[in-house]
Amino acid sequence: MRLEAKEITCKCGHTLMIDRSSDWCAKCAKRVFYDPKDERFNKINTYYMYTVVFGVIFFLTYVFVELIATPVLG
Repeated sequence: MRLEAKEITCKCGHTLMIDRSSDWCAKCAKRVFYDPKDERFNKINTYYMYTVVFGVIFFLTYVFVELIATPVLG
C-alpha cells in the first residue's frame, strides 16, 4: 500500500523518504515507521510474541518434568 512520500529521520540520525507503512534504515538496519502509532503497535506485538514463546517453552518443560521425567526416574 503506497502512501504519500514522507521524510522520516531514524533514531540513528539517517534521513530517508518512505511511502510505505514501514521500511528499513540503510545506515543502522532498524525498522522505520511512517506513523508513530504503528511503531508502538509493533513493539506491543513483539513483547506479546516473546511472552507466548516463553509460555510455550515453560509449559513444555513442565509437561516433560511432570509426565515423563518424574515417572521414569521416580
